Amino acid sequence: MLNYAFLEILESLTREEIRSFRRFILSPYFNRSKKVIKLYDCIIKYYPNFDNPKLSKESLHNKISPGAPYNELTIRGILYDFQILSEKFMKQLFIDRKEAESQLMTIEELAIRSAPRMHKLVTHVAEVILDTEVVDAEHCLNNFKLETEKFYFGMINDRISKKSFIDTEAGKLIKGITYFISYFMLESIKHNETLLTYSRSFNVKHNYKFISQFLDLFDLERLEIFMKKHSLTGSHIIQAYINMLRAFLYFENDFYYKEFKDSVFDNIEKFSITDKHFLFSKLSSYCTLKGFDSKGSAINYESELFGIYKILIENKYYETEASKYMPVDLYRNVLFQAARIKEYRWLEDFIEDYGRLIHPQRKTDIINYSYAFLNFERGNFDDSLKWLSRIRMEEFSYHLDIRNMYIRIYYEQGNYESVLSSANAFLKYMNENTMITEEKKQSNVNLAKFTIKLINYQSANSKTDLTSLILHANKCKKLSSKEWLLTKIHQLDRTGKKAIAV
Repeated sequence: MLNYAFLEILESLTREEIRSFRRFILSPYFNRSKKVIKLYDCIIKYYPNFDNPKLSKESLHNKISPGAPYNELTIRGILYDFQILSEKFMKQLFIDRKEAESQLMTIEELAIRSAPRMHKLVTHVAEVILDTEVVDAEHCLNNFKLETEKFYFGMINDRISKKSFIDTEAGKLIKGITYFISYFMLESIKHNETLLTYSRSFNVKHNYKFISQFLDLFDLERLEIFMKKHSLTGSHIIQAYINMLRAFLYFENDFYYKEFKDSVFDNIEKFSITDKHFLFSKLSSYCTLKGFDSKGSAINYESELFGIYKILIENKYYETEASKYMPVDLYRNVLFQAARIKEYRWLEDFIEDYGRLIHPQRKTDIINYSYAFLNFERGNFDDSLKWLSRIRMEEFSYHLDIRNMYIRIYYEQGNYESVLSSANAFLKYMNENTMITEEKKQSNVNLAKFTIKLINYQSANSKTDLTSLILHANKCKKLSSKEWLLTKIHQLDRTGKKAIAV
């Protein structure tokens, strides 16, 4: 079976791109080897699945050079040439897709060749393209490159005759600097926040210090005032990002969340697909955090979060330029939130409509988990187990959920030996896995320990005190499936030490 990196590229191509790739290979500018063309025609017959055992170097050699003895070096050389052409085709697709960037590359080449008339024509085309683009960080960076390129090309090639000319040229550089500040603000806020979230997810604490030190270097309040005064375009996106930062910095004050939300909703059509994705993910993150700590808040953040999720998925704000698939973490969060507010009918439709939008390699197991979860929530524990038994994956975040659910299903079925076995295995797994955050670890450890205590309480020799158990469970801030556990505690018969039927 063939095992080359370019197969990943071929698998990703659409049928139209497959045809374009062949035209690309046929071009003598890019390729002069007839054997590479034959190689392509042989390989592409297996599209879109290239893991066929018949697809091997030996079989390809026989088809490219029939009758000739097998030569490892020859076939490896042809495959290498094909690999290089695949990379060049990716560059061409990028150039075709990114109009502004391709114009900027052309302008740079024209500047090297000192071609002022052509430089002016292509610069005008670039300006028209950028004027029609949605403003985002990439747009600001491209404008920075364009304005500074115009300035330095003029400084080298134009004659300085009047003071007004100097002012005009200096204005180009000022515009470029302003665009770069916009780019810097958007990217620094976005990536530091992403780094913080990533570090929290995988329990990497040393990154927190870097983020704090970086933000201390800048006075964002003064930068905001400066940008309002000098920003040429796109102040709405900068304002949305600053409002996002304020919402998290002043987390206790709902006013800043409302400002953040309004700045997103009021300008949603002006944002790029990437910014829509990022800003809505931050709105949902804020509501999730508030759901755990919303004392004194006038906003019901459980309902607020569900509303944000519905808008997000209905408008496909989860999409990015790199992926049109539903992110598995977002899917999981929507699943849990819908169940939390008992929207089971909506949840069933959600699984049916959006489960198929998950990446094909992960879709089947996640859908199986979804139906296991839905059946559990509805009290269909046998059906839930059947769906769980179909799962064959080691998906990190879902792996915890699966173990968690097995414990609860076995308890609901009265299979206490299986509960104890699963709970103890879960505790061992949590202690040995260093990639689990302390918060997730503690929440799931507490669930396992409390469930073991529930079973021990029903033993004739148990010293577990039910009142104390209720008190400690209520006070426990880090407890996975807390609502379920409290329900199970309250269902215990305090006199007979037997579970009360629901």
